[in-house]
Amino acid sequence: MINRPRSRLLLSFLLAAVFLLVSSTAGADTFSVTFHFGNLNIADGSTPPQFFTGPFNYGFSPLGLDSGVSGLTNITNVSVSADATVSSPLVLTNGDLVAFDWEVYVGPSPFGFVPGQVTGSFIAPDTLTGAAPTLLRFSQSDLWTSAPPTGFSGSYDFAANTMTSSQATILKFAGTLPYDTNGLYVQTFLWTEADDNIDLKNIEVTVSGTTVPEPSTLALLSSGILGALGVVRRKLLR
Repeated sequence: MINRPRSRLLLSFLLAAVFLLVSSTAGADTFSVTFHFGNLNIADGSTPPQFFTGPFNYGFSPLGLDSGVSGLTNITNVSVSADATVSSPLVLTNGDLVAFDWEVYVGPSPFGFVPGQVTGSFIAPDTLTGAAPTLLRFSQSDLWTSAPPTGFSGSYDFAANTMTSSQATILKFAGTLPYDTNGLYVQTFLWTEADDNIDLKNIEVTVSGTTVPEPSTLALLSSGILGALGVVRRKLLR
């Protein structure tokens, strides 16, 4: 028979183990990482009457990596910003409309795009769009009357399904799924098909989310706790 002090001690160990296991599975760490992607030129040199034929300038940012993000990852927000210098429109069909597209990729591995500037391409940029576990794609535009815009920014909240933007915005696609990762990869693709010539500088992407320990880590923790409890129980029963 187990005496009362020993049974109370065993019960205390059991409660402590349950608390540790529950807190490990329920607890989530938050993170917010900002990637600095430098500069890109985007332009559409199409001439009437055939538009969207190029030549196009567009670019893929460097591949950002934060190796400190690991575990089951849930992206909650993606924010972007860039300074803008708008040259005279290449053609005047759009008047004073400045428009371009953002596409932001977030995931546990590279996305297959070679970073860098593409100049004078006749491959339509919207045919190069890709896929990722977290993908945010939207366009921004500004119809200016006195001076062109000097910057663009936007932020998408995946939980609330809401977009905020410094300029008029058309949200084309935004989606995310939780995934296991041992590093957070981020890349952005920028282009225009609006007969504009825009130098984008100081391009930044901020990714926020939560992580919880990987299932394998939880399994090891659970095994360790159960093993320790077995040892304690055997000692108490002697």
